[in-house]
Amino acid sequence: MKRILPLFLLLVSLVSCEEDVKFNTPGFQGQRNDVFWRAKDARAYISSSGDLTIDGLTQYEKVTLGTTSTNLGKYSLGTTNQSNFASYTLTVDGVSQEFATISVPGPVSAVTLASGGTGYTAQSNAETSGGTGSGLSVSTTVNTSGAITKITIVAPGNGYKAGDLITVVGGNLNGRFRVLNVRNSNGEIEITEYDATKMTVSGKFKFNAANVNSPQSGQVFNFQYGEFYKVPIFPQQ
Repeated sequence: MKRILPLFLLLVSLVSCEEDVKFNTPGFQGQRNDVFWRAKDARAYISSSGDLTIDGLTQYEKVTLGTTSTNLGKYSLGTTNQSNFASYTLTVDGVSQEFATISVPGPVSAVTLASGGTGYTAQSNAETSGGTGSGLSVSTTVNTSGAITKITIVAPGNGYKAGDLITVVGGNLNGRFRVLNVRNSNGEIEITEYDATKMTVSGKFKFNAANVNSPQSGQVFNFQYGEFYKVPIFPQQ
């Protein structure tokens, strides 16, 4: 019995943490560098051009999420479209440290196919050329016409930037893909609910963000399992 009680209390606490964000209105929380974090205040704004900004704040910290619209769906971070972004700022004694999903070089995290090319056969470890980095290799899925239909990262390499155009070695050297983002600057914001009547927004987020003041340092701030719930939308600042 003594062993069962602590286990029961642990399970109750875990369920409570999971449900808290749904009973707090507004709610804004997640895991900051693997430690549970919750904002004391949360609010959102819509610009005249339709961009959405959501702020989660504590006494010393600020997490900001930005998307190009309030449309439901997923928005990729750390890409060439810097209107979709996330940032974390810690300010103590007037000194600020900021991390954001800015464009920085690094190992490739995700890619998008640009051109299937011709004359290819499927490869499990294809070499690549182009871009700002080196060491990137991929596996390819190819259709019966010899065009690449799918790219999977095998080795992420290093020194690449979002938007780099990469060529797959083989075939007629015309199969290409672009780097979507890199490991030290990536993530996703998902808007799951936008209430235009009550003016609230809900969704989920996760991101890796680079040190803004020293982007080449390789320092990464991580936020996982993020959720914002019925955050009120205020008039534009």
